Amino acid sequence: MVQPSGCLWEASASLFYFINNNMTNRILSCPFPENLSPLSPNGYRFSIQKIAELSYFCQEVQLPDLILGDILQANPLTNIALPGDQVAYSPLEVTFLVDNKMSNYKAIHNWIVGLGFPQDNQQYQDLLDTSTQPDISDTAKIHSDGTLIVLDNMSNPIQTIQFIDMVPISLGSLTFTSTSQDVQYLVGRASFRYTYYKFI
Repeated sequence: MVQPSGCLWEASASLFYFINNNMTNRILSCPFPENLSPLSPNGYRFSIQKIAELSYFCQEVQLPDLILGDILQANPLTNIALPGDQVAYSPLEVTFLVDNKMSNYKAIHNWIVGLGFPQDNQQYQDLLDTSTQPDISDTAKIHSDGTLIVLDNMSNPIQTIQFIDMVPISLGSLTFTSTSQDVQYLVGRASFRYTYYKFI
């Protein structure tokens, strides 16, 4: 077996030392975040100003998608992606247990009916009359802000997210059945549109 010459051996050893030392330094210099704790999905409180009956029975709420979109600028070789100029928010989806008087379900139902007034215009007026703030505009009366408070493992608030000018756009069906052996409490699902949400 041919042994490398002294100069070649020293050069190889130096190169190995340089590569090994450089890789080690890169690994050790990787910054660590100050907070290494992952976020639990179980700790939260959600409320809507217009529907106080919903807060206690809320089972699930999703922080919606946030989409900026893009604009493609024509180019002879390949199109260039540029940022869009409008932010699009997905609907806010809320899942809740229906209380045995259906108060929370009816509150959302009446809100939607008031907005759409399928029977007569009085239904819209009734919605306006339910507002607890008589001095605001009619447009403001049909909207309501919502708040999602994220809690840590000690149930302390760590983040607050506010949804501005919410309106309901759908309310899921409820299925009553006498064939189930075990009691499965009814769950309602509602979707809301809003202008935007922000961290406060």
